[in-house]
Formats: sequence, structure tokens, C-alpha cells
Amino acid sequence: MIKFIHSSDFHLASSFESSSFPSKYAQERRIDIWLSVEEMIKKASEVKADFIFLTGDLFNEEYFTLGQMQRLMNLFSYSNDIKIIITTGNHDPIRMNSLWNQVLVPENVYIFKNEYLEKLEFEDIDIYGVSYRDSFLVNNKLFDNVELNRSKHNILMMHTDIINPNINYLPTSLDIIKSLNFDYVALGHIHKPTITNDNIVYPGSIEPLSFKEQGYHGAVEGVLDDDGLKLGYLDVSNSIFIEKDYIIEEKFNFYDLKDKIENEWTVKNKKNFLRLNLKGSMNGEYELDIDILEEELKKYIHYIEIIDNLEEYIDIDKLYELNENNVIGVFIREMRKKDLNNPVNKKAFKLGIKALMNKGE
Repeated sequence: MIKFIHSSDFHLASSFESSSFPSKYAQERRIDIWLSVEEMIKKASEVKADFIFLTGDLFNEEYFTLGQMQRLMNLFSYSNDIKIIITTGNHDPIRMNSLWNQVLVPENVYIFKNEYLEKLEFEDIDIYGVSYRDSFLVNNKLFDNVELNRSKHNILMMHTDIINPNINYLPTSLDIIKSLNFDYVALGHIHKPTITNDNIVYPGSIEPLSFKEQGYHGAVEGVLDDDGLKLGYLDVSNSIFIEKDYIIEEKFNFYDLKDKIENEWTVKNKKNFLRLNLKGSMNGEYELDIDILEEELKKYIHYIEIIDNLEEYIDIDKLYELNENNVIGVFIREMRKKDLNNPVNKKAFKLGIKALMNKGE
């Protein structure tokens, strides 16, 4: 029996330049990634894993320092009874002068260093892997002459996109991978946890990096034995990103929204990052200051950003009563013959009313 942990896409030293949250959160997020990696290593020791498979983009090379690289190696060395196998990705390629070659690698760490498929042989398992030596990697003959030893377990490790193949990042055919019949295919590059064909797996980013990476994140826990492959998921992330729609119908209830944030939408014991989409319509007589609302709700959640998609509520009955004998009244009577719940008709009605009321000003 072989126990393993599969993780990928740490993106240590990420700049978070393209994130929607303010830059003051960037350093906090970088620390959270380290904490998640440390938790993954700890969990691997607790379950007595034989191997940790790391499939690229462990750090962003343009921001990662020699001191941080030494810290990563020190962390790996604390689990010296676990063999840590690494393939590099497009963000942490193993160039001639890269940080990979400037530190002493612990004895329990094995790094694939070439752009062609290599094999590491252990007593009960053979592990195949390929690494980036630059920011791009193309190898159309990657699997030529691959012959697996069927008396052992066989693992393939790659950093690639088999969901939306990109010509720059080791373009690979899913059908070819399936045909090779590896016992487990450990992939990296896609940040959303994804399982294909039961044994072709993206663990996703270990810590969510933005609102594009919603839901739980962590690492894959696996067991290979005579009965086949068994997989589980280790939730080791510190944060979770959530996006929710909140529908307002004429009037806004602060306490209803507060209750949903505290008791329905957020996850206990995690830093919750919430993007709230306000939708629906609101009576113009009621004012809603979005900036103040954000400040008040920060008491109940780690981070919130509000997207205001509200429309002004129109009281059709009252508007008709005031304009029964003019062109606005005629327009309302004609539009009421249509289905105003239909989105097209609803939009046409609101645009028409707005135009007629502005015309009368």
C-alpha cells in the first residue's frame, strides 16, 4: 500500500496585482499561502504519507527570494521520512540560474529537471515526470516509447492544461494520457480542484488566490493498493472566496442581509472573502449608501466587496394615477397589455418611462 498527498500551484510570493481586493491584503494573503503549505506538510506527516507529489508553480520566480527558497527547503526537510517529488511549472521553471539550483536540496526531495519524460524508480512504484526549464514548454514526443512496468504502481506528474489545451503550456491530449493507463496522473496548472477519468487529478491551488477560485481548496490525499485507487481531499486553506447574489424587492433589510452573511454564506474558522452582488430594485425614497454598507458589514466578515446592480423601483399604480391623462399614462396602459415580468418587456418599460419623464422636465 502506498499513501500519498498531491498538491500544486502554491504561488508563493504572488504579487496579487490583478486581485480586486486592496493591496493592503496582499501581504496577509502571501502569509496565508505559507500557512497552508505548512499545514499540508503537517497533515502528510500525520497520515504517514509515503510520498508528496508537487506539480509545479510552487512559487512565482520574479518575486521569490533566495531566503524564501531556503525556507521552503527547510520545511521539506522536516518531513524527511516522506519522499517529496517535484515537477516545475511555467511560474517556477528550473532554469540554469534559477533558485532551484542555488540551495541545498534535502535528501528526501527529488526534482525532475528536464523537458523530456524521466522516471524515478522506487521499490513498489515508478514515478514519471517532466519539468519546465523556461516559461513555456512544448514537447510533442513526450510519450514516445513509454513502457510501464505493470508489476509496480505507475504515477505520471505534469504541469499542463488538458481542459483547455494551451499551445505554450505542455499541450497534451487527454485521450493519450488515458491510453497509457497510469495508476494516477498528478497534474498542476488549473487552480480549480478537478478529477477526470477517476484518476487524472488537478488538486487546485492550495490556497485560493482570487474570486475566480471559489470554494474549498487544499490537497488530494490518495491510497494505492491491490484494490486500486482511493482518493480524499484535505482542506488546508486558511481562506475561502464566496460570491453571492442578494435580491432586494423595493425595500432593503439590513438585518436579513447580516443574518445571511453570518449564518448561511460564510464558513466558520476561515477568512471569508465575500463578493456581494446587489440585484433587484429599490424604491428611490430609500437611500442606500454602498460605502457605508460595506463598512458596517466588515464587522461580520473578513472582507467584503459590494457590486451595485440595483435598479430604481417604479410604483406603476402610483405613477399611472399621477399621469392617467397624459402620454405617460397612455404608455403605461399599452405596456400593461404585455407581460412585464418578461425581461425584454420590463427593460423596454423602464427605458420608456425614463425617456418620457426626462422629456417632461
